[in-house]
Amino acid sequence: MSIFKRIQDIISANLNDLVAGYENPEQLLRQAVGEMEDAIHKARPDVAKAMANEKTISRELSANSSQYSTWEDRAHSAVESGDDKLARKALERKREYEKIVAALRDQHVAAQEASQMLRRQLEAMEAKLADAQRRLSTLVARNRAAEIRTKMATSEVAVKLDENDAFAKFDRLSKKVEMAEAEAEAMAELARDRKSTESSGFEADEPNSSDLDIDAELAALKKGMKGQK
Repeated sequence: MSIFKRIQDIISANLNDLVAGYENPEQLLRQAVGEMEDAIHKARPDVAKAMANEKTISRELSANSSQYSTWEDRAHSAVESGDDKLARKALERKREYEKIVAALRDQHVAAQEASQMLRRQLEAMEAKLADAQRRLSTLVARNRAAEIRTKMATSEVAVKLDENDAFAKFDRLSKKVEMAEAEAEAMAELARDRKSTESSGFEADEPNSSDLDIDAELAALKKGMKGQK
C-alpha cells in the first residue's frame, strides 16, 4: 500500500510550495506532474483489485444468504410434514450457512471500506493531477518571467536611465539640433539687419529731388546775377 502513501503525500502537496527555494522550479513542476501520472497508473490496478474483491465477497454473501434461507425454509417444511429427521438435517445446514454468512458480512464490510477509501484516494489524485496540468503552463510562465526580471535587475547590461544611456544621448542630440536651428535664425536676423543698414547709408549720399530743385534754382540765380553785371 506504499503507493497510496505516495498518493497522499502528493495530494497534500502544494505546487507553489514545491517551487519555493528550488534551483529549477520548472523541472520540479514537470517532475511532480510526472510523479502524479505514474502514481495514478500504478494505483489503478490496486483499486480495481479492491473493488473486485468487494464484488466477489458481495456475491458470495448473497449466495450463502440464499442457502441459509433455503435450509431455513426446508426445516419449516419438514416440521410441518412431521419429518423430524429431515428437519434436524435442515437446521444443521442452516447453522453452517449462518456461520458463513456472519463471516462474509464482516469481510464484506472491511472490503467495502477498503474499496471506497482507495477509490476516494484515486479520485482525489486524479483531480489533483487535472488541476496541476491546468496550472503547469501558468506556473512555468510565471517562473520564467520572474527569472527575466531577476536577470534584468542584477545584470550589468541592465537598462539604466542616466546621462550615458541611449535616451540621454538622444536628448542631448535633440538639444544640439534645436540650438543649431536657433543660431541659424539668429544669423539670418543679423544678416537682414546689416543689409537694411547698408541700404539706408547709400540712400543718404545721393541727392534727393528737393536738393536737385534747390541746386537748379541756385544756378539760375547765379546766372541771372552775372547777366545784371
